[in-house]
Amino acid sequence: MNRQPLWQYEQISAEIMREINTGKLKIGQKLPSEKELCDLFDVSRITVRKALADLEERNYIEKHQGQGSFVKDRFDPRQDIAIIDTPGLHLQQQGHYVYIELHEFSILADGEEPAVREMMNLDVSDYLYKIVQIYICDRKPVIERTTFISFEEFPLIKAKDIEGKELIPFLFRRYGLSPALLRHSLKNQVDVIPTRLKAFIPAVPKSSIIKATTTYINQNNVVTYMSTAVTPANSKVFFVKDKEENKMSNPHILLTRIDNRLVHGQVGVTWTKTLGANLILVANDNTVNDPLQQKLMKSTADSSGVQIRFFTLQKTIDIIHKAADRQKIFIVVKTPEDALKLVEGGVPIKEVNVGNMHFAPGKEEVTKKVYVDEKDKKALMSMVNKGVDVYIQDVPGDHKTQINF
Repeated sequence: MNRQPLWQYEQISAEIMREINTGKLKIGQKLPSEKELCDLFDVSRITVRKALADLEERNYIEKHQGQGSFVKDRFDPRQDIAIIDTPGLHLQQQGHYVYIELHEFSILADGEEPAVREMMNLDVSDYLYKIVQIYICDRKPVIERTTFISFEEFPLIKAKDIEGKELIPFLFRRYGLSPALLRHSLKNQVDVIPTRLKAFIPAVPKSSIIKATTTYINQNNVVTYMSTAVTPANSKVFFVKDKEENKMSNPHILLTRIDNRLVHGQVGVTWTKTLGANLILVANDNTVNDPLQQKLMKSTADSSGVQIRFFTLQKTIDIIHKAADRQKIFIVVKTPEDALKLVEGGVPIKEVNVGNMHFAPGKEEVTKKVYVDEKDKKALMSMVNKGVDVYIQDVPGDHKTQINF
């Protein structure tokens, strides 16, 4: 750790997070004591305690009574991760011996893989990881996985970091990748068996194979991870119960909130944690083109450990039914008219919470934080008449005021 004067707690926590993310501080490793951190950063004990509290809030460390603070394993094995992304773990659970061989690890920076670069919005000179892994099951190669990862999104990965490992749990632990934002597809086709898998069915040049593709799209709607796993169909690796692959007939929308401020501390922390959401969806036509607003809102979402996405109203309508079952969605809109547009566009909203609607000329007070005009009333009552439960509630636990104009 670098010793610098006048460190603030945010800088201290950022430095410790950097050392955790780069692997310098290992999972389970004990952090220096409060006194040692005070001496190291030349700050008061109060500042150190605020930094440790911030790290604990962000799920980077955990405190053991009477022992100190330790680096936490942020990967929760109870996470609903698809078999596509962790086939080795699932095969091991079925009693098989599995080893993941790292066949290729390279960083491309000379225009290689143009189709992948186009998908990821990368220039010819941008760094791109290419990783090829072979899954050996009971001494036979059964899966060939080829993965491309944006260096900018996931910097400083080393070959030794991923030897013998599944990639998604690794990226989750080090970079906070959210399994809820992964997208999957399965294809069954007759094709040439990859050379490295011919030991599985050596006598047949072509056979039925399964191609399982995973992509990860970041908050800027850019693909930053793409992985394709190929296996002979008769290996039946992916023919097991996997609820991830079934898209919901209806997305799991926990709540929709109307708030002039969109995502702020009350929304990004208090409401998100109370609801148990893992994805905040901001549906607003202006915010999608405002990087500064997005950055501020993302910072709030990060403090709660949830993902945040920024869509136009129409894009929300178009893709909401593609949401995965594990996505617990909290939709935030700016106005009653925006919420009504989503409802009329087929977004299955059952409950609308009216939060902050600021005063403006021509608006009348309903509560201390909610002011409406005739247009607002019309939109709110239209949703009520469509069977949506619409109510005013500032924070969880407050009294609900039902909308009825």
